[in-house]
Amino acid sequence: MTSLRDDLRILWAPLLAWAAVALLSIFLHGPLPLYSTRTLAVAWEMWDRGSWLVPLFNGAPYSHKTPLLPWLLHAGWVLGGVNDIWPRLLMVLLGTLVIAQSGLLARRLFPQQPPLATLTAWAMAGLWYFFLFSLQLMYELLLAATVLGGLLALCRREQQDWRPNWPGFALAVGLGLLAKGPVVLLHLGVPLLTARLWHPAARAAGSRFARHAALAVLAGIGLFALWLVPALVLGDPEYRQALLVTQTAGRIKDSFDHAEPAWWYFPILLVLLAPWWWSSWWWRQLPALWRDPALRLPWAWLLGVLLAFSLISGKQAYYLLPDFPAIALLLAAAAWRRPRLDAVPALVVLVLGAALIAARQLPWPLPAAVLATAPLAGGVLVLIALALWRWRTLPAQALGLLLAVATVHAAATPLIRQQYDLTPTAKRLAQAAQAGKPLAFLGVYQLQFHFAGRLHRPVAALDEADARVWARTHPDGLLVVEAQTPARAGAPQPLFQQPWRMRWLQVWPAATWLRLPEQQRPLPPSAHSLRYQPR
Repeated sequence: MTSLRDDLRILWAPLLAWAAVALLSIFLHGPLPLYSTRTLAVAWEMWDRGSWLVPLFNGAPYSHKTPLLPWLLHAGWVLGGVNDIWPRLLMVLLGTLVIAQSGLLARRLFPQQPPLATLTAWAMAGLWYFFLFSLQLMYELLLAATVLGGLLALCRREQQDWRPNWPGFALAVGLGLLAKGPVVLLHLGVPLLTARLWHPAARAAGSRFARHAALAVLAGIGLFALWLVPALVLGDPEYRQALLVTQTAGRIKDSFDHAEPAWWYFPILLVLLAPWWWSSWWWRQLPALWRDPALRLPWAWLLGVLLAFSLISGKQAYYLLPDFPAIALLLAAAAWRRPRLDAVPALVVLVLGAALIAARQLPWPLPAAVLATAPLAGGVLVLIALALWRWRTLPAQALGLLLAVATVHAAATPLIRQQYDLTPTAKRLAQAAQAGKPLAFLGVYQLQFHFAGRLHRPVAALDEADARVWARTHPDGLLVVEAQTPARAGAPQPLFQQPWRMRWLQVWPAATWLRLPEQQRPLPPSAHSLRYQPR
């Protein structure tokens, strides 16, 4: 058997290419609301209040997330102070780790075919959704690393014998539970429950394999309990109910959050896997890939998880991110059989490039920030498309698609900075909080300002009726409102306003907002029905 160093050596090209592009891209702009800013805010509140076991959301226990990612953020802050540089570096490191783990998994599954490991890593690097998602500060990337860690432990080999590393698998289960909660049991449970289809030791050992697997899962749950039990003791009854019931059973049937029909993931996957699964190169090989016994793991893993998530009411596209390595394994196997890909990726990039070059002539209006960068980005995409047309191997196509997505992201950066950087509003609120003024948000507050403003106290989240009462009670306070249009000239003006997702964020002195005529008072859409709902 080769050493880990030898295995990683054959992966250096995709790892270096992806990490370099991701590192440049993630620092083009600040953390994006609402996901990245919320993740940072939860870690900041834990840090600020010394709540090392129970995550906090606007001052209240936060049952929606487990603490491993905040702990990793805290580890960097211990060394370098509270900042948003380490969190972004951490995401690039985790993304690189997932690509490396994907290649190592292919190496263990196909020890006689070393190029498959490199092809798998390149396939992961060329998945546009994986790349863009890795630029966000979210929990699924850490979950993916734990899932792959569990599969690598399950697929440990000594010479030609498969000898699962059960302590390593237990550790992966425990860390996965700490990373995202019980969903890791689904991602790892599907490969484990279907092990007789693809794992030689599961077929040979039978019930002994099953007993070891069950004990490893229980050991992982025991590791998770080292956090869970103290957190339940420290949390209030509502937190305990939400953590034990709502966040698991509450998402399975008639989900309280992100409910979608059973078929929802199938068209979504066609978009997430563009342009790979749009190619005739892929569909022509699909029957052979389906019949190949060596590919039973990625098929069972992907289809089993897809079926399970389709039956669960709550759905999000990124729920499938930890299972993208199964897709990469299948793409690598297809490229191993037919090294020359078709021209679909080149055509997709060419059409996108031409559209950006002609952006000013398109029939629908585009923001000025996009029009300023679109022609240059379009020209770069045309050059990439020509290269993709010339070089049809999977590594070349993956690198080209990675560069194309990074180019589009860079072109969108001025618009992102203009419409999604809430730092100016956060700083105004921080100044007011330091002066002792109470703060409130009209609508569903998602911690948009907590980290950037380093706020130490909760922001009151209000509906319209509550906002009127709050403004009377706190006339010296500041009320943040999401308005459809900027304040009109000649009318009373907010203390501060800035663009936000094609709308406007306005900071009003509470007394001024309350005195506005009813028809001039800025309100977000359906403000009367909005309530605080952390997600």
